[in-house]
Amino acid sequence: MAKMMLELSHDEVNREIPYVMVCMGRYGSAWNTMHRKRRWAAEFTEREKKAATKLFAKSHEWTLTRGVPDSVVMSVETFKLWQKLGDFLASI
Repeated sequence: MAKMMLELSHDEVNREIPYVMVCMGRYGSAWNTMHRKRRWAAEFTEREKKAATKLFAKSHEWTLTRGVPDSVVMSVETFKLWQKLGDFLASI
């Protein structure tokens, strides 16, 4: 079964992907709290945690070094994980 893929423009990424929230949440002081660690363990699967490490790096790249490219292709699963990470990090 083929993965469903999305292609997002620069503007769509800025609107739809909470990459700045993910970057600030992951690399901010709240990341090192026990509250975050307990929730992270309870709310994310091992597969999501592994995939999130790549998204953390991408969020850092897009926010602080290179910026968002003109076009980004990702699976629907990855898009949903971006949303889940953004919601999670906004709440800690």
